[in-house]
Amino acid sequence: MNRRGRKNILKDIRRHAFYNACLLATIVLLSAMLLSGTVVSGSLRTGMGNMQKRLGADIMLVPKGSKEKAENMLLEGSRSTFYFDASIYEKVAAVDGISEITSQCFLKSLSADCCSSEVEIVFFDPQSDFVVAPWIETEYRKDLSGNQVVVGNSISSEDGKIKLFGQEYPVVSKMAKTGTALDSSVYFTSEAMGEILENAEEKGSFLTEDQKNGGILSSIFINLKAGEKSEKVVESVHQVIGDIFDVVYPKQLHASLSGSLIKITGIVNIISFVLGGLLVLILLIINSILMNQRKQEVALFRVLGRTKRDLIRMLVSEMGLISISGAVIGCLLSAVIVIPFGAFIGRSLNMPYLGPGLAATMVSFALIVLGVFLIVFLASIFFIVHISSVDPYLAMRREE
Repeated sequence: MNRRGRKNILKDIRRHAFYNACLLATIVLLSAMLLSGTVVSGSLRTGMGNMQKRLGADIMLVPKGSKEKAENMLLEGSRSTFYFDASIYEKVAAVDGISEITSQCFLKSLSADCCSSEVEIVFFDPQSDFVVAPWIETEYRKDLSGNQVVVGNSISSEDGKIKLFGQEYPVVSKMAKTGTALDSSVYFTSEAMGEILENAEEKGSFLTEDQKNGGILSSIFINLKAGEKSEKVVESVHQVIGDIFDVVYPKQLHASLSGSLIKITGIVNIISFVLGGLLVLILLIINSILMNQRKQEVALFRVLGRTKRDLIRMLVSEMGLISISGAVIGCLLSAVIVIPFGAFIGRSLNMPYLGPGLAATMVSFALIVLGVFLIVFLASIFFIVHISSVDPYLAMRREE
């Protein structure tokens, strides 16, 4: 399309500014709704899929009274300070029916020189671990030494090192993005705990009495042997260490959240379908009014020698410009509103939420712009063909 043609299209659009503005506003709302629904639903599904990898244990043991905190840790990656005496680990490991067992200990929100915000420090055993490993993007050696670390996706490192409490530690691996507080975590081996706590206290970090005394762990993760029942193993653990723990069932938690996700996405889909249908109906009404307003204008063009094909091309071009402009504006507005507040959306729904990357967002953006263009085209083509086919002399006399 040449420059003169574009000017003529813009002039025609301005000539019917009110109805075209209504059409544009409807398209903006439709595209914003489609992108928002796509991003939110997709982010919840991705977050749920990633959470399933993280919930790789049949049973999680936490100190008595810490069950809710532990569930929040699994869902959001948030850390809290609750501890067992580390001596119970070997007792639990000796219980029959256990195929895998590992433990973690974490410190809540200790400041670090590497980051503008506080980080979570987690101590784990690489030899027995099966919880952290699914998030590792690159391999690390099982004989991870005390001065080496695995870092979350949001932790930046210079020259392959991070600085914590005045000490530098080499980064041997980075975790995949989780969309939770795990992204700002730093993982050390359990053997490094004493040195890290000492350095943290020297740099002014507040430590609890349990942390100062050492010999602590926060949670024990257990996988059962094939055919073993969790109730039997839990009862055996009670017999060994007493009633000092609560039990979280990560896989059951995932199943429960999956059911909630189906309900949430179902509601989102129903709302999107109803609103989408309403907006398409509004498009049809606006197109009908707009084209009826333009009957005489189109008839005049026919009298002046323009062919039916030329008129259809002109009207489709106008609709195309309006639809693409509205879709782009709507998608941009949706992206600005929804994407930056993804973490807030996840917390509000109490669901894992992992927003899309740039490439996925651009693909969704392009598909929605194309889809909205097709919707507007289908909603207007009948009216365009109809007024282009009306006898020009009858239209000029307003008999049609």
